[in-house]
Amino acid sequence: MTRTSSSWLSRLGRRDRAQRRCASPQARAEARRRLGERAERLAAAFLTSQGYLIERTNVRFPVGELDLIAREGATLCFVEVRATSSSRWGGPLATITDRKRRRLVQAARWYLACRRLEPPEARFDVVAVEWDAAGGARIELIRGAFEAD
Repeated sequence: MTRTSSSWLSRLGRRDRAQRRCASPQARAEARRRLGERAERLAAAFLTSQGYLIERTNVRFPVGELDLIAREGATLCFVEVRATSSSRWGGPLATITDRKRRRLVQAARWYLACRRLEPPEARFDVVAVEWDAAGGARIELIRGAFEAD
């Protein structure tokens, strides 16, 4: 019997998931952190290819973190990068809760205040990265994903 590469990949995916379940909490956290960093690098490269100019990455404030701060023309863009390996719970966009949105808006306000910038034309974009079993990624950009309340 000949096995197809897709069945091999699905078995590999199951084995990786099983290993992650058996790993220590610290190992799982480290794997998530590395995957998040990879997604942010991929998102920055994608945005650059779309004409964005990346100004800052991983800007941290007491109220939260901004993954990417970029400009598209004269518009200042606060970009949240969300990555998942499964769309089982709605995919990357479903992971942005109201609480997360509030924290992003607060962090953007801190950024503008610390830089002493007049509120420019600004928006909140989201880059959704979905990893497949082979390690490839599907990237989706949502411009103006949500508004500051």
